[in-house]
Amino acid sequence: MRTMDQNLQRELITAVATSVIANAEELTSLDQAIGDGDHGINMKRGFEAVLTDIDGLATRPLPDALQAIGMA
Repeated sequence: MRTMDQNLQRELITAVATSVIANAEELTSLDQAIGDGDHGINMKRGFEAVLTDIDGLATRPLPDALQAIGMA
């Protein structure tokens, strides 16, 4: 099994997290049309938690890191 470079993995996770956080209001707005309107808030909260554990996530094998991100 190939492993991803830890620095690259850190950069990718950070890019996704910052993009979701930056677009939380839009995600919430979209969710208001079909749901209870809390999706963006919850995604932002989850990805803020991801960023606090970025060092640990960057060292895990990618499938494990993605699972942890999904659980956050």
